[in-house]
Amino acid sequence: MKQQTASSQRSFFRIYRQALSNSAGVMLAYRSNLIFFFLFESFFLTSSFLGAGLGVSLAGGSINGWSRDQVFALTALNGVSHQFFVCFFIAPLFNLPEYVWNGRMDYILQKPLHPLLALMATSEIMISNVPNFAINLALAVYFILKIAPPSGASVWLAFGLLGSLGIAVRFALAIFCMAPAFFAERLVEGEDGFWSIVGTGRFPTSVFPRAVERIMLYVIPLSLMAAVPAGFLFNRLDWQQVAMAGTSGCFFVVGSLLFFNWAVRSYKSVNSGL
Repeated sequence: MKQQTASSQRSFFRIYRQALSNSAGVMLAYRSNLIFFFLFESFFLTSSFLGAGLGVSLAGGSINGWSRDQVFALTALNGVSHQFFVCFFIAPLFNLPEYVWNGRMDYILQKPLHPLLALMATSEIMISNVPNFAINLALAVYFILKIAPPSGASVWLAFGLLGSLGIAVRFALAIFCMAPAFFAERLVEGEDGFWSIVGTGRFPTSVFPRAVERIMLYVIPLSLMAAVPAGFLFNRLDWQQVAMAGTSGCFFVVGSLLFFNWAVRSYKSVNSGL
């Protein structure tokens, strides 16, 4: 069993390195595409910060106790999570409906990997978004250091774990939105649903009514994508709230994987009818 797992891991990294190399080659070969996507994402980044700054100004200099710099840090952290998702996960997940209806899923399922790993290992990596990921990361570091949050290894470790879990929650939400394509041929509305829902995760939790805040923290933990890590770092959330949100996030991720596995079992091969 251990040998089989190790073999699968080696297969994944070998295929993934090839996909990464191919993606970089394509983007560098068509420099106009690379420049276009970089400019598009830069416009998105600029508009996010302008919108955040305008919101703080209209609110009188703070939003429910969140200062301008804290809101900017939250915006940058959400950008880090967003750009990481776009770089590595958007292509395999958002191409899933097409793979289902055109039969390419047959090829994916024949790989010696879990279908999600096979999707990631054989799909394009969005090299064009790496610079914007780095820009968001630099902005997040700048604003966090400017605010000078409480130091301590346990705080920074928890912050890193929460940020990683936030990316996993974003990935899990995409699975919930896209996996229904296994049940309805050429279902493409899942991507629209994802973008409609995911945007709520970039706001401080305290701007929502209490019931909505509780749902976003402990039921469908969208706030884990940015607001919970930032809120914890800026003393807006205590350890108990963070622990409850983190537990909810873990259940959400596991639930999405179980849902995906169930959806895959309903897939009918275009070649064999299995």
